[in-house]
This record gives sequence, C-alpha cells and structure tokens, in this order.
Amino acid sequence: MASENKFYFYLTLVRHAQTMENITQIIQGHNDTFLTPFGEQQAAEVGKSLSNLQIDQIFTSDLRRCSCTAKAIQKAYTRKPVPLTESKLMRERNFGLNNGKPRSEIHEFIAVAKASHRGCQMWREAQGECGHQIFWRAVNFFFELCEFAAMQSNKTEPNFSAENPLKDYSLPVFLPLHQVPLPQAFKPFQNQHRNGVNNTTNCLQQVGYKGHFVLVSHGQWIREFSYILYALAEKTRGFPLHRQMVAVLGNCQFNQFGTVVDYEKLSARIACIRSAIESALREKERVKNARFCPYDLTDLAEDLPISSVCYHSRVDADSVKEGIVSAPPVVVATGKQSEEEKNMEKSEMAIAPAAAGSGVETLYFAREDDEYAGLPEVKQTGL
Repeated sequence: MASENKFYFYLTLVRHAQTMENITQIIQGHNDTFLTPFGEQQAAEVGKSLSNLQIDQIFTSDLRRCSCTAKAIQKAYTRKPVPLTESKLMRERNFGLNNGKPRSEIHEFIAVAKASHRGCQMWREAQGECGHQIFWRAVNFFFELCEFAAMQSNKTEPNFSAENPLKDYSLPVFLPLHQVPLPQAFKPFQNQHRNGVNNTTNCLQQVGYKGHFVLVSHGQWIREFSYILYALAEKTRGFPLHRQMVAVLGNCQFNQFGTVVDYEKLSARIACIRSAIESALREKERVKNARFCPYDLTDLAEDLPISSVCYHSRVDADSVKEGIVSAPPVVVATGKQSEEEKNMEKSEMAIAPAAAGSGVETLYFAREDDEYAGLPEVKQTGL
C-alpha cells in the first residue's frame, strides 16, 4: 500500500490499571508488576467504556501491567477483531538500580544528580535511562506510529454531524466535542484555485483518514508522548496549560487527541533525526565521553510538521456512559498563554546542548520527576 502525503488519525492514550506498587508508590520502571484485583476491574471498565467507539488498532507496552490492561480493552471490543501490538518503545522509564525503590529515594537520587551536574551520566551509572533517553523512545514510537498509519488504507471518515452519530459506534472520540473534528480543525490544507476561489473541499479530501488507535502505556511515558503532540506540533487546539499536561494520569484515566500529519515533510525529518541519534551513539562509543549524552534531541527545536487537537483530558470510565463524557471540558490555555509557554520552553531548549554536554538534564527534555508526578502522596495504613 503506497503511503499518503497527508493524513490524520485519532488517539486515545490510556494509563495502565492499578498495581500494588501504585498504591504504595514504589517506582516500578521496567519491573514487570501485576495488576491488583481492583486493577483488573478498572481495566474491564475502561474496556467497556471504549467499546462505544470505533477502534482500529491497539498498541501497548509489553510490560504486564499494560498488556493486561490492553487485552481487557481488546476483549471488551466485540464488534470486530482489533489487532494488538506490543512495543518495548512504550515501556516506562527504566530507573535502573532504582527500579522497585520508594518514590522518596528516587527524589533523593534526582537531587544528587542535579547538584552534581552529572545527571545523564549518573542515570547511566545506575543502569537506568536519563530523561533524554525516555523522550527519544517516545519520539521514536511516534515516528513508527506515523509510518504505520501511512501504510494503512484510508478509512471512512467519522460523521460527527450525523443525526444520531453514536448509533452505529462509528466515532473515534467521545461526545460532546468542544473542538472542531479533524481535518477541518486546521486551515493549512486550504488551497486556492487560479481564479482565487478557496478549494477547501477538494483539498480536505486529500487528507486521508487512517483510523483510531488506542495506546496503553505508563505514567511518565504518556507525559513524554503527550508533550510531542502539544509542544512540538506546528499548530494545536484545545490543549490546557503545560503544567496541567505534565501531571501524570491516574490509573486507567485517558486522554483523546487528533493529529494531522504532513508525512512527506515528516518522513524527511524522521530520517534526519534517526541518523543524528545513530551517529551520536557511534560517537559516544568511540570517544567514551562520560558527559556526552547521545540522546540530546536538539534537532527538535524546530516544530514537527504535525497539527494536534486535544478533545478530552484526564477522563475515566466513571464519567463515560454510552459514548457521552460527563466530565468537565478541558480548560483551554489562551493563545497568549500557549505562546508564552512555548517560547519559554524553546528558550530552554536553546541552551540544552551546553547543558546536555555538561551532563545536566534540562527541564525541556526530562521534566525530571517520576511516574507519579502530579499525583498526591498516598499514606498507607495497615498495608
């Protein structure tokens, strides 16, 4: 199947169901932990909620807590078989020797790493991933997702304006919509005839619809992936402030996005960025420079040729009934707020090469915290 130059898809990003480590706030990282009985119930309920939508593909981390959640979603979707693909790129951040330790000890490690100006190198010495590395994994998965989408046949576009759009379970996101559906949400796809008349309809028809993909992953990984959609896109709509997006989802909470991809331009960027990473890894092996981080993605200072919409944020199964979300709409950042945040982060990225070279993890890349960032501390009694 030939790839499309421009296409769009919808995404539902689901955090895995509850584990005992979630309750006790033990950093799981790459540890392959089990769902609790309540977690199994959560997974079944989110699967039942998502079964009201059209789902075309499920992608999941291969770690058990995600794959079990994803299989519950797949099992609940009985209208047609839905393929499920596991990916190691979707794993939680590897905290190395700190996997399985209490959250407080991770914070102590982070504080020492920052104070010593050896952030990236300290994570490698602890056999873990620095913030640049998990971000690269999320970026690389996004690239693979776009490559996958480009090779799919175009699907029938969802009809949000139908008299009863929920009747045949053909919508990719829950109602009500507080943002315009794709691809109409963005203007770049309007061309003009030589006579000066806009040819919106014909141009929109050139943007193929590739479907609705459900991604099941982990707290910090979802933060990194979401960051790509709202901070590295050329155009965005419907997103809240950055600090609200950074907060980790609760177990089985989910976000819903739509993304338009200019694949002709993106494929060139993909080749460039992957080549840069491969070259940096070879250089790292050759010079053995402890402070050099090969996952420094300064090339991403330039926006990716994508446009994204946030339709729903931090939704859980309890707020969904028959395809309708009762949760409050996303409080959207103003254009000025979004621009100020983006300029601030681009400014931080401008100094990232020097910071990465000195071994310091920058806020832009790392958002240095853990898989429970933004969640309240849990006080345990009788465990």
